[in-house]
Amino acid sequence: GLTVLALLLPFVESGNYPIVWAALPLGGVLLYLWVRWERWYPSRGGSPMVDLAIFRTRSFTNGTIIVGLYFLGMTSVWVLVAIYLQNGAGHSALAAGSVGIPAAIMASLSSIWAGRRVSDYGRKVVIGGLISGLIGLGLSILVVVLHEAGLASEWWLVLTLAFVGAAQGSVISPNQALTLAEVPLTYAGSSGAIMQTGQRIGTAVGIAVITAIVFTLLDDGSWGLAIPVGFAVIALVLAIALAVAIKDQRDRRSVEAERATVSGG
Repeated sequence: GLTVLALLLPFVESGNYPIVWAALPLGGVLLYLWVRWERWYPSRGGSPMVDLAIFRTRSFTNGTIIVGLYFLGMTSVWVLVAIYLQNGAGHSALAAGSVGIPAAIMASLSSIWAGRRVSDYGRKVVIGGLISGLIGLGLSILVVVLHEAGLASEWWLVLTLAFVGAAQGSVISPNQALTLAEVPLTYAGSSGAIMQTGQRIGTAVGIAVITAIVFTLLDDGSWGLAIPVGFAVIALVLAIALAVAIKDQRDRRSVEAERATVSGG
């Protein structure tokens, strides 16, 4: 608990108290000590809080990285949209919030579809969701740039962000199912907790860093620069998650091929 607090506090409170950045290296030290403890304690016959052997399951490790990166990036999308539409375009909070309604509908529909197909298509569902998110971000950048140039309406974001909603429904739950599928039952509780912790850390760090980048650019630039750069940073994080998802897909194929060879032999 102290480790997570020390790691997150600088990103949450640095705007009010810059000195809290001193907690970040402390968090790193605490994390190192915690890992050492978790390795040492079982050798004494104790039961660790998290058995680090769980990370030897490649599908779990890959899936945890994917969801951590996803929350690191995508949770900031709606923060930036709200800031831009209210402060940049001068709309009310109600109008800014309504932009996300189609995305929410798409998230619901895609989650239903993905839940029914994930057992058949596996990691391909998550890969498709991440690609949908990248498409939505790319189109959203285009809308903002064109709007700031007076060539398009900002309300085109209603359409482009629907792709982001589709990504949400196709990534989060299917990824969790795939990540935990090969985890031994003895690790079920701790593995779920690890994923949730990664999501919370990713969300806090992502929102703090990405909004800081946007506001820094606003000091010297315009909305037409700051918001597209913010979306581009999110897209970069999402692209890394996509690369990990593709790697996981290849790992799964390798494992299946090895099993087929053993069975055939």
